[in-house]
Amino acid sequence: MNQSFDLTPTRLRELRAFAAAARQLNFSRAALEVGCTASVLSRRIATLEDAVGARLFLRTTRRMALTVRGEQLLAQWQRMETLMMELAAGLHPPNGELSGRLCVHLPASYGRYRVAPLLAAFMHEHPGVRIEAVYDDAWVDMVAGKVDLAVRVGQLADVQLVARKVNRMRVFPCASPEYLASAPALRDPADLKAHRCITFSGYRRGTLWPFTRKRQRRAVRIDPVLACNDAQAVRDAVLAGVGIGLQGDYMADPLVADGRLVELFPDWRLPVFDVHLLWLPGADRAPASRRLIDFLAEALAGG
Repeated sequence: MNQSFDLTPTRLRELRAFAAAARQLNFSRAALEVGCTASVLSRRIATLEDAVGARLFLRTTRRMALTVRGEQLLAQWQRMETLMMELAAGLHPPNGELSGRLCVHLPASYGRYRVAPLLAAFMHEHPGVRIEAVYDDAWVDMVAGKVDLAVRVGQLADVQLVARKVNRMRVFPCASPEYLASAPALRDPADLKAHRCITFSGYRRGTLWPFTRKRQRRAVRIDPVLACNDAQAVRDAVLAGVGIGLQGDYMADPLVADGRLVELFPDWRLPVFDVHLLWLPGADRAPASRRLIDFLAEALAGG
């Protein structure tokens, strides 16, 4: 028995000869399938049996069947063939169509509101691409998490990643008309101290809301009646009249336009947050990744 079982070109020819014979259960038909004579195919299988150290076929004058070891080897080869076909499809997609799997990490609320509809549109355009979308505000190690692409809102910490700025997000305080109807007057950001406020625990500045207007500054420390770790929960509480909360423009603008929320202190500004696409160096060389990056960059920059 030959102890070496390296997948050399010769060994692969032997495995293909074996697989053809296993499918056909006839050496003559299998030889036609792989393009050789029946005697050459027989020698290839004999050499493979020597390398495996076991017979792969049971042959009589009337019938031919796989041994148990032959069935095991055929199953292993079929798995290998599947992987090779997937690899070939990824390297050379049929008809120029994109294919492959991508893991995309997204901020929870921003991802649901802004990115999820874009992913759906991308997949309609490229049905061969499969996407695992993870919605989570927590920082993720893109290497350990096997993340292909991430969308991040706010300050970047990992300088080893490739970053592409695609937009900016404005944040502003909102309240419902029902809350404002019975609440104390609001003329200046400092008046927030007399109001019920709601905070998002993912806000980097915490309970300190730093307003600016030209050269004026108001750093207001609020005492929240409700703290949430989800921006959508903050929005729901503000809509329900619980109090005043900061909202990102991607969620609040339509509600302000509909009159369901009121933007407070429109002439004052809070710090804005940059929106970036992030990926590992070299990850954009894969056709599906490159196309998704360009697609999201263009779409997010437009709104």
